[in-house]
Amino acid sequence: ADRPGILEFRTWVAEHLHQQYGLKVDPKEVTITCGSTEARYVALTIFLETGSQVLCPGDATLIAATTQLLGSSVVKSVTDPQKVRVIYLTPDDHDEMVSDLLQQAVQYGWWVIWDVSYARRQCTFHPAKQEALARRVVTIDSLSEHMAGWRIGWIAGSEAALRIRAFKQSITICTTNVSQWAALEFVRSR
Repeated sequence: ADRPGILEFRTWVAEHLHQQYGLKVDPKEVTITCGSTEARYVALTIFLETGSQVLCPGDATLIAATTQLLGSSVVKSVTDPQKVRVIYLTPDDHDEMVSDLLQQAVQYGWWVIWDVSYARRQCTFHPAKQEALARRVVTIDSLSEHMAGWRIGWIAGSEAALRIRAFKQSITICTTNVSQWAALEFVRSR
């Protein structure tokens, strides 16, 4: 497979983000991953350093092991804004709280991971709609609920897209062609 993922599927992801949220994401800013777990690991590895923090106001279960492995920590509130590198948010987080945290992200230059892969709530809001944040937001999603076991996920957007892709490619070969073509047929048939 193409190491960043087949162009047709990356194009679908970019079009999906445009339809769902009104975002303009180039397929070059999309990297197909072996599920959303790998996507989270790759994004956090790129953005965190030892001793840094991930601000996660909601459920941190999906990122706790990775942050610990990277020598970072998850915090529910900010005590030292200089230690925070990333805000990890999902559509399930409280809207008003998300808005307040995104203002702080602009102020302090934090990265934002918007993970919709296991969200229980659908929404049309997306942090990258805010011009001041758009280039510092990555979106994580997957087809795990619909295609369990196929390991189809993705990371999309941000000024770090090429660094993310390069790191992802250094830790895995690729998500299989057959999985990507199956995913493309699945999403096109819905």
